[in-house]
Amino acid sequence: MMDATAGLPARADSVAGGPGGRRPPGLAQRRPGPMLLRRARPVIGIAAALALWALLTQTGLLSPADFPTIQAVAAALGSSWGQLLPSLGATLESLLIGLAIASAAGAVLGVAVGISMWADAATDVIVRMARPLPSLALIPIAILLAGLSTRMTAGLVAFAAFWPVFINARYATRQVEPQLLDAGRALGFCHWELIWRVIVPSVAPAIATGIRVAAGLATVVTISVELVAGTGGLGGYVMRAQEGGATAMMYAGIVVGGLLGWLLSAGVGVLSGQALRWDAASGRAVPP
Repeated sequence: MMDATAGLPARADSVAGGPGGRRPPGLAQRRPGPMLLRRARPVIGIAAALALWALLTQTGLLSPADFPTIQAVAAALGSSWGQLLPSLGATLESLLIGLAIASAAGAVLGVAVGISMWADAATDVIVRMARPLPSLALIPIAILLAGLSTRMTAGLVAFAAFWPVFINARYATRQVEPQLLDAGRALGFCHWELIWRVIVPSVAPAIATGIRVAAGLATVVTISVELVAGTGGLGGYVMRAQEGGATAMMYAGIVVGGLLGWLLSAGVGVLSGQALRWDAASGRAVPP
């Protein structure tokens, strides 16, 4: 006689290890040790990097004139905070404006192109030509169009940050499960309902990953444009410190720029993890 329980999930007591609910040693409660170790790894990495920095500078292997000590950089960071704060604000303004434009445009156009095979084929050559162009090579054109302004920097940031979001949205749209689309049609969804209620939730995690990648790229482009074009911000601060021979202040600006990029990427990861609760990997797809 066929077993009536065949094909059903195993009972909780069988998974736990027996009628008494006892679990095998390998399935015992997760101990806090490994979790604490995982959380401590970034701190250990930072501590190791700082220790190496201190070793190289304190032993004289690196000249303090070219590579100042941690104490000198920390002192410069504290003494020049009044100059750094306005520079950080200018950089953050250009960065966030450009990233917001890139995120919105990349998500909308990526989904639109991914939906239409005709649009996908028509834009393929343009995408392959424009995507490799470095933003710094477009500085002369941007200056002609917008002058040396926040708008110019934000425009170049938007150009660079657009591509990760667009590419992720485009390919994720092309790879939406056909079964999901069929289920939407069976429920009577019209074309726009199918896009909004099936395609958008399906591609949202990929778009969030693209935005997180774009956030790091936007930080690099913003500071690089400020360095090359001299438009102020953190890049302008670093350039002025270098020209004035204030090496410790220059490194202080570089450290602030690195912290800005890390915090921005981590912030995007936290927001995406909260907004996309149905996708557990959305908040950690790219390391901060």
